[in-house]
Amino acid sequence: MADEVRFGRLREAMQRERLDALVCRLPEHVLMLTGYWPLCAWVYAVFPLEGRGVCILPDTEEQEARAELFGTECQTYPFGTKDSPGQEESVLRLLKSAAGGWKRVGWEAGSETSAPAWNAAELQIPSERSRRLLEQAFGLRRLVDASAFLRAEQVVKTPPEIEGVRNANRIATLGIEEFFRRAAPGASGVELVAAVEAAVMAQGTGREGARRVRAFAQVAVGEESARGWRPVQVTTTRRLARGQIALLELAVVADGFWCDRTRARAAGEATPEQREIHALVRKAQAAAIAVVRPGVEAAAVDEAARKVIREGGRDRQFMHITGHGLGYRYHEYAPMIAPGSRDVLQVGMIHSVEPGIYDPAFGGIRIEDDVLVTEGGAEVLAPISSELSG
Repeated sequence: MADEVRFGRLREAMQRERLDALVCRLPEHVLMLTGYWPLCAWVYAVFPLEGRGVCILPDTEEQEARAELFGTECQTYPFGTKDSPGQEESVLRLLKSAAGGWKRVGWEAGSETSAPAWNAAELQIPSERSRRLLEQAFGLRRLVDASAFLRAEQVVKTPPEIEGVRNANRIATLGIEEFFRRAAPGASGVELVAAVEAAVMAQGTGREGARRVRAFAQVAVGEESARGWRPVQVTTTRRLARGQIALLELAVVADGFWCDRTRARAAGEATPEQREIHALVRKAQAAAIAVVRPGVEAAAVDEAARKVIREGGRDRQFMHITGHGLGYRYHEYAPMIAPGSRDVLQVGMIHSVEPGIYDPAFGGIRIEDDVLVTEGGAEVLAPISSELSG
């Protein structure tokens, strides 16, 4: 994805931090530094303060890389064939050839988590082995931990990055619509997950130019939805009974950019209590979104949602934070929409707004949308119905 703004921002920040180059292999950082979302995690991005960057990758993904790389040279090494030389040896040779006599090279020493590459089955995190490889390429005294630097640079998105997250949200609506259609008496959690993920991938790939799309859905059913406040729901074969709640947690990634959405749906007609709770959650979300604007503390957005639920007498059933940053990953570190957060909203930030109420008596109800901070307030990305029943 062509992004002159991102490259300009990075180089200005690198000058302030006295970094001569960045060398990264986490997929989200490779995407930010080159415009390419790797097929697998064996890719290295070399981004110098001056001059053209280099993307070092297996020759097996050269075709995809050349279609996506921006302002970056593509260099490949043989990968996985019976007569290929040692992979580490090949990478070291290419890293050395990319070196420019730098004094300070930033890398991901302190990164413990990352969004995956397209092949989400194998996530690789830089380790002691990575450090030794970079030491051989650039010298022991030149390596600097740039993990915090990279995280900070991701917080405010550029116009192309915003469009990438917006497109992921548009594609996610395909899964939400499928969830609405299928959340009926007799449907199981695993069947709903399979249908949602299939709709996103089959209908979303190619939509708005998206080349690679993947969905990660979780659906809690009935009493299980009351535990939907946890970071991870466990989808089971339990089937919906009439009047029970199905709670969908949906992450979608399109060409490396992520969104995070949630909807609740009653199987058949919702009960009066469920409708009352749903209306309270929707009111809380609207109150929080109304507060979003540049210069506002993230804690104030959280409090706006929490105040509505507190006044509705359900504050003890709203256990989690109101939102988090996202875009380069499913969950980013900032802005954190939470009590006591010191983050201050800026134009270009993207975060979720996701109040919820959970009780075994009626289930769990959460409404989650992603919003962009603009000069005029909040833009909800790809809005879609949040009705509890059809």
